[in-house]
Formats: sequence, structure tokens, C-alpha cells
Amino acid sequence: MSRVDIYNEEYVELNHAYVEMYKFYNKLLETNDPDENVLSVIREILLVFNPTLDKIKSEMTIKTRYKEETEVESEKVAAVNENLNASGFCKKANPVIYYGNFTGN
Repeated sequence: MSRVDIYNEEYVELNHAYVEMYKFYNKLLETNDPDENVLSVIREILLVFNPTLDKIKSEMTIKTRYKEETEVESEKVAAVNENLNASGFCKKANPVIYYGNFTGN
């Protein structure tokens, strides 16, 4: 299993852990007697964890986006090619030419 595969599978849980620590940190800040040592440690964890999550997300997203776009594009091209006849016209379309009256009469 590659690093990016692990990023793709585990990012959501890591991000959830970050959110839970952040909520705990904010609740602790609101108390009358917060423990400064605990606040300091959690603050440091959050400060280091946030850019790390961003890095993981960027690598995960690039891999996922590239894969999805490639698959979607190839499916679109296959669908278009399937509907074209030998002359390049759509098989399902009835060729109709519309003539407009642009003179205002």
C-alpha cells in the first residue's frame, strides 16, 4: 500500500481528530480555571497538525482528482465516439437546418 493510498483512506479520521482537539481546546479556554500546561500542549499540537493535514489533503486530492478526471474524460470520449457515424455526424440526431428571418419582415 502506498503513502497516498493511506492518505486517501485515513484523512477523514485524522481531520476528525483535529476537530475534536480544537473543540476541547476552545471549551478549556472558556473555563474559569484552565490548565495552562494542557492548553499549551494542545495549542502546539494544533499548530503543527494543521499544516500537516493540509499537506496530506493536497497529496490525496491531487491523486484522486487526476484519477477521476482521467476516468471521466475517457468515458465522455467513448460515449461521443459511440454516437458518431463514419462521416462524423451524430447517429441519433436528425439533421435539420433552421433558416432565420433577420430582416424583421
